Amino acid sequence: MEKELNGKKAIITGASTGIGAATAIAFAREGASIIINYNKSFEEAKKVQEKARSYGAEAYVFKADVTNEEEVKQLVEFAKDKFSSIEVLVNNAGDLLERKSLIEMDLDYWKKHIDLNLTSAYIVTKNSLPLFLNSKSRDKAIINISSIAAITGGGKGAAAYATAKGGLKTFTKALAKELSAYNIRVVSVMPGLIITPFHQKAKTEDIEGWASKQVLLKRAGNAEEVAEVITFLASTRASYVNSTEIFVDGGWIMG
Repeated sequence: MEKELNGKKAIITGASTGIGAATAIAFAREGASIIINYNKSFEEAKKVQEKARSYGAEAYVFKADVTNEEEVKQLVEFAKDKFSSIEVLVNNAGDLLERKSLIEMDLDYWKKHIDLNLTSAYIVTKNSLPLFLNSKSRDKAIINISSIAAITGGGKGAAAYATAKGGLKTFTKALAKELSAYNIRVVSVMPGLIITPFHQKAKTEDIEGWASKQVLLKRAGNAEEVAEVITFLASTRASYVNSTEIFVDGGWIMG
C-alpha cells in the first residue's frame, strides 16, 4: 500500500513536542522527508527524529527561533540544502506563555504573543516560498495551526493568544487567494482541548473536567488525533481542500 506522503518534503515548526511532534512522526510514517524545527527542546526533537527515522524517513533537526527572521532564513537554507524544494509547510509553532487579563498585561506581553503565534507564520511562510516554487508538484500545502480560541476568544487570561490565532485564521484566507495560482493550498487547523505540554505550561485547570462540559464527545483530544488530520490535509487526498478551517475539537459547544 502506497504511503500518503511519499515523495513529499516538509518543514514542521515547533515540532519537538505536542501536536508538532505527533505531526512529524505521522508524516514520516507516511513517507515524507521532514525538517523538525525546534527552539529550546533539543532532546525532545532528537527523540522525534529517532522515531521518524525508524520508519525509514529522511528526517533532520534544526534549531531556529521562528520569530527571528535571520534564524528562519538559516532554517530555510538548511532545507534547501537537504531537499532543494518543499511541498508542505506546517506552521505549528506557538504558545500561551502566561495567562494575563487585559488589566494585567503590558505591551511587551501582547507583542510576544502576536509574534510567536502570528508573525512567526508570516516569517516562515515568506521565506519558504522560494522552496515551494522550486517544486514541480501540482499539489502543495501550507497548514497553519490556529485554535478554537480564534472563535471563542480563548479561556481565562488568553486574550492575546486568542487574538493572534484569529489573525492566523485570517492570514490563511489571504494566503490562499495569493498562492493558489502556484498550486499551493492553504488551510488552517483549529484544535480544541488537546492534551499536550501546552496546557501544562499554560496552567489550564482540569482539562478533562472542562472537556466534559464543553465538548460533545465529553473528552479532551490527543496530539495524534490532530496529527492525523494534518497528514490528510498535506496529502493529495485533500487536493481540493483550500482556504478553509478544519476543526479538530470533538464538537465544541458554543455559548
